[in-house]
Amino acid sequence: MSMPLLTDLARLTQAERGDLPTSPARSQGRRRWRRALGVVVPLLLLGAWAMVSGLGWISPGLLPAPWTVTDAGRDFFFGERRTTLAGVVAFDGAGWGHVGASIFRCLVSFALAVVVGISVGLALGLSRWVADLFDPVINALRAVPLYAWLPISLIWFGIGEGAARALIFIGALWPVLIATADSVSRVPRGYIETARMLGTPRHRLWRRVYVPSALPEIVTGLRLSLTLAWMCVIVGELTGTSTGVGAMMNAARETGRIDEIVVGMFVFAVVGYLADLVLRGLTRRWVSWADT
Repeated sequence: MSMPLLTDLARLTQAERGDLPTSPARSQGRRRWRRALGVVVPLLLLGAWAMVSGLGWISPGLLPAPWTVTDAGRDFFFGERRTTLAGVVAFDGAGWGHVGASIFRCLVSFALAVVVGISVGLALGLSRWVADLFDPVINALRAVPLYAWLPISLIWFGIGEGAARALIFIGALWPVLIATADSVSRVPRGYIETARMLGTPRHRLWRRVYVPSALPEIVTGLRLSLTLAWMCVIVGELTGTSTGVGAMMNAARETGRIDEIVVGMFVFAVVGYLADLVLRGLTRRWVSWADT
């Protein structure tokens, strides 16, 4: 079994459904229309936010005006350095450092979650005996809310960096693990029999058949894991880290700076969106032969 064979199978599936590609001009027009719609909603929300703030319909103590948040964001990245809480975290002029610290924590924990998740997922998907043995434990553990891991993470890893990375790892682990196990276990039996008929050794089936066939779902699990890892960063940084966007937002909460909290929310949203765009682009290159 090889990648070209899987490519042909994917194309055949498309043809059977009648899901054949449309003309390039028509597809490009649809993409432009979707992109335009994707810009309209944020602009409408921003306009509504500016209107209710300008008319005084909402208290600045609950939701600051867009221009106030813009000023705070400019100070966050380009202002003269100012400490929010002495000895704990800085806001003005510290933006790039906080964003870099959060991204680094996320990527380190995400990478570890991918290695562990794919390895365990392959074991569960390839062996019915292993799946029967560990499925109850895995399903029970992944049902535990992330905040429930917070106290024990602080005890095991201490306040700060260790606990933060542990929480991000836990949040990112389950999607890629479950996606790998589920997709590998559902590889069509015909693929395996065909590979054996072509002389593929048993110990190479996982690399030549299982992984290529399961790759689209595994990549989908990776995207979800990265999203959850980034969402868990703020939870991890509440464990007492002195750097990171989450630590900055926690310091802003203690000093009553709602505008700084909103800046942090925007930073999380933008970085998360850009990370998903990058992974989506890589997905098209990795599994361009599949119907994803």
